Amino acid sequence: MSHSSFRPDGPFDLAGELKPDDVCAFLFAGTGSAGVPDLPSLARSGPAAARAAADVLDAVQEGLPRGWPSLRAILLEDPAGYRAAARAPGVAQLAGYASCVAVDRALRAVGVQPGFAVGQSFGEIAAMVCAGVFAIADGARMAVSLVDVLARRGAGGGMALLEAGEDGARACIDAAGAPEVVVACLNAPSVTVVSGPDAPLEAVLATARDTGVRAVRLAVPYLSHHPAMAGADEEWYSLIRAFPQRPLEVAVHSPVRGRAYRDDDDLHRALADCIVRPVRLPEALRAVHAAGATVFAEAGPGNALCQCARLSVPDARTFLVPLRDRPRPGVPRPRATAPGAAGASGADVPPVGKSAPGITPDPQA
Repeated sequence: MSHSSFRPDGPFDLAGELKPDDVCAFLFAGTGSAGVPDLPSLARSGPAAARAAADVLDAVQEGLPRGWPSLRAILLEDPAGYRAAARAPGVAQLAGYASCVAVDRALRAVGVQPGFAVGQSFGEIAAMVCAGVFAIADGARMAVSLVDVLARRGAGGGMALLEAGEDGARACIDAAGAPEVVVACLNAPSVTVVSGPDAPLEAVLATARDTGVRAVRLAVPYLSHHPAMAGADEEWYSLIRAFPQRPLEVAVHSPVRGRAYRDDDDLHRALADCIVRPVRLPEALRAVHAAGATVFAEAGPGNALCQCARLSVPDARTFLVPLRDRPRPGVPRPRATAPGAAGASGADVPPVGKSAPGITPDPQA
């Protein structure tokens, strides 16, 4: 995607600078970013994208319980109301899920087809829907039940991002004397997410900062990818196993299982594994690249996973959809000032084909 082709007040070419023979890997981020999904930008890119986004929001709404706010209203028709609506439990997570699926369908509507899908944690639900395994409405039902399970079972804990490799993160945990904190996600070779109870997690954050490691608490109000969540995975599995599993239409690579899923896998069980088991994203991104992906496309708001791809795969080419922090004439884009701040501050994103060493991904888990 070229910044020169980005017209802030007009339609955006969703195909960007993709080549006819490019093979795209769609990346679906997890929760943790404070960004507001900007679906009106997606809709303004053209009538096909607008129809796709509206259809997805209607399908997601079908899977939500009564009493939920209208996602079409807060994400597409009146996004000024998003922040107020997102204070309700689960709304931000479901808005993220809906935005990811909307981008997937909008890209397809303009001819950009996924060759691969990679979901990070909560994003695995959207990746499965992208691959045709589950219906959009069933994915929403799964997401609602997952939020409930995580909120109940993981209360009193949270997650934090450290700008350090896995060994460096473990060193901070050891120095803080906080064995209750574990490595939850390796987002990139030098970006690690840890998970644990509130007090030990804060101790690890303080130790990291004292030793010069940049660190930030994530907007994830519960434990995840933590041994203490054993049992939560079984509860959620029992809630979702009845949803029909259909054959894979797109290759989905799992950062939890460390391989591509197969049709003979119990993919309900695979999703439930994400509650307890750690995520290792770089290996999945490298495997997808080795399997033939030429471009990593961010299917959702922000640029977190594209940044992870650039940090994990040498010379990775990335493609972003204009969902957040669009530049305005005469207004410079702010830079991230802390690891993971890209989500809220709109750190600049390089064009397709350019690498960006040293950019720290959005807070995601």
